[in-house]
Amino acid sequence: MIEQYLNSLLGTFIAHPYIILFVGLLFAGETFLLPAIYFALDGKLHLSYIVVIAMSATMIADIFWYYVGAHMKNRFARKIVVGRIQRAIEKLSGTYARQGDKVLFFSKFVYGTRTAAQILSGLQLLPLRKYLSINFLGIFSLLISMVILAYSIDATVGSVVSIVHNVEVAFLIFVILLVSAHFAFGSHFKKIWFQ
Repeated sequence: MIEQYLNSLLGTFIAHPYIILFVGLLFAGETFLLPAIYFALDGKLHLSYIVVIAMSATMIADIFWYYVGAHMKNRFARKIVVGRIQRAIEKLSGTYARQGDKVLFFSKFVYGTRTAAQILSGLQLLPLRKYLSINFLGIFSLLISMVILAYSIDATVGSVVSIVHNVEVAFLIFVILLVSAHFAFGSHFKKIWFQ
């Protein structure tokens, strides 16, 4: 029974990878983006589709959180902003009050601050046009940096193919470097923002 379900799920993913990617990005963020970029490097998916889908899904999710922030007095909004998100908002609010535009842009690169920055943008009633512009640039910058890193690693591994024979090693290197950069960048900004 479980095997049949998993085969059905895998069949759905194979038949509709871009729909699965959109839904995954909408709810899980970059967790779905990393394998998608890998599959693009491997020729199984089209990078241009991935970028458009990632931009769209991330913007939709971020706009949702912006409107949650703009309506925090609403009972529904207060119910969904709890736990980790609430703590991040409390930590980030002082810095956001002083440097909101920078926090919004760089929150894409700092793990654990993206949702809080979106909510704070709504709470501070950042004009929607300005919010969309800064948010778009942040998302685009993150995507471009991830793609450049992936292609750089792929080119490097391709040039040392006699040493590295397995493409999975390239993906592992990509993930390790990306996660390391993400945490290093994030810890730097968290030190500055949460003083």
